[in-house]
Amino acid sequence: MSKPEIEKEFLSLLLRKGGLRIAPNAQELFVFKSGRKSPNFINTGALTDGESLAKMKWAFGNFIADLLSEGKLQDFDFIFGPAYKGIALAALACEGLSESRGINKRYLYDRKEEKAYADRKMDQIIVGSGYFKPGDRILIIDDVITTGETKLEAIEKLRILGEHKVVGLVLAVDREEKMGDAEQVQQASAVQNIEKQFGFKVFSILSMRRIFDLVKNEIGEEIRRIWIDYYDRYGAVKLR
Repeated sequence: MSKPEIEKEFLSLLLRKGGLRIAPNAQELFVFKSGRKSPNFINTGALTDGESLAKMKWAFGNFIADLLSEGKLQDFDFIFGPAYKGIALAALACEGLSESRGINKRYLYDRKEEKAYADRKMDQIIVGSGYFKPGDRILIIDDVITTGETKLEAIEKLRILGEHKVVGLVLAVDREEKMGDAEQVQQASAVQNIEKQFGFKVFSILSMRRIFDLVKNEIGEEIRRIWIDYYDRYGAVKLR
């Protein structure tokens, strides 16, 4: 399964199911927490029907398996999905790896509040941690990265497990934006910051540059120009 095939299938899913929304005009832009006004919005939380879940399972399973087979990603023992959206993605990726390539992995996810009853050893804070052994390797998975704040929180939470190695981060979409807010724009992107700070690679099924390349001829001139201008100001890449 080639990466371009996975990209096109996954983008088609996002567009058909509302996982990628594109503003119809300049008056209906999406306002992020940072205050930035974007011509598009990524939300894998919209992909809740059976068809979407099956396609995400297929996409993540094949994408991760290809990274392993090509030697781009070190083998791992667990897939960790940060609460909340990452939980479903971790489960789907494990199932996709098993179904598509016969690769059997466990998944972990974190609780927002510590569990104080029943089998606390297994899932007091990190659910599934009862299977964890010191030195195990972990792949983090999540839907999208903009500023990277939630990813840094996830990496910090994994310290609870003790000795371990994070081998990489896999995303549905890398927005390829520089860190900061609407007014203060830093030089580095969230991906660049994570890779430099923690020393592991970040991989994404789709990047914003790739999405733009695939849809730019299907959207209106006004939104296309806003999209280009947005990345001229906030992007770690330029769009043309």
